[in-house]
Amino acid sequence: MKTFNIHFDDDNDSNDKGLRESLEYCIDYIQMHNGSNTSYFEDYKGGTVSIVCNETGESVYHTAVK
Repeated sequence: MKTFNIHFDDDNDSNDKGLRESLEYCIDYIQMHNGSNTSYFEDYKGGTVSIVCNETGESVYHTAVK
């Protein structure tokens, strides 16, 4: 079973949550918290948030941080 992590990026920096969760969990987490001041969302407004497969390094989802 593949696991996924959430990555935050902007022009100056990047961070990740260090997760090993399902794709569905990560999508739900982003949808629930994007636009809030939770976690890194506040620091990366105007940047992007992505879901990356831990096993392959492939980015499977990305959207703008609101």
